[in-house]
Amino acid sequence: MSLATDLEIHKQGTALLDLCADVQARIPRAFRASMGYRISDECVEILVLIGRANAARQPQDRANHLEKLLERLQVAQILLRSAHAKRLIATKLWATSIELTDTIGKMANGWLKSARARVTSGPTSEGAVATPGSGTTATTSAEPQGYTPGLFDTTAAAPAA
Repeated sequence: MSLATDLEIHKQGTALLDLCADVQARIPRAFRASMGYRISDECVEILVLIGRANAARQPQDRANHLEKLLERLQVAQILLRSAHAKRLIATKLWATSIELTDTIGKMANGWLKSARARVTSGPTSEGAVATPGSGTTATTSAEPQGYTPGLFDTTAAAPAA
């Protein structure tokens, strides 16, 4: 396991935080507390979640951190888009932020896909169910617990009366 600071996603996250510090400095004082600080806080939380995902030993824990990271990234994108729409930040600064958030999002989604694949393929995954009498395990589908496929599917045929 490498250090989180050596990962490319962390470097991009640090670049986003640096950019958001510039955004915060350029936002007018009236919006600085409500938008500027919030944008910076989201970027800091993104870096924290990158570190947590890198340090997680279990693929499910890693996936949970990456899902939270993607949610925080989306919040940062919304705040940056809103700041640009209100003309609080320049178009060039906003465009650079979008490039960085897209890059981070692609990397995080790839990492999440890999973590989820390890959860479903691992022998100790949550989907493994013991088959009585055989001593082997059968893997159930990777659907979330409590979800029945087709339960709310409107395209399925109606039951016969």
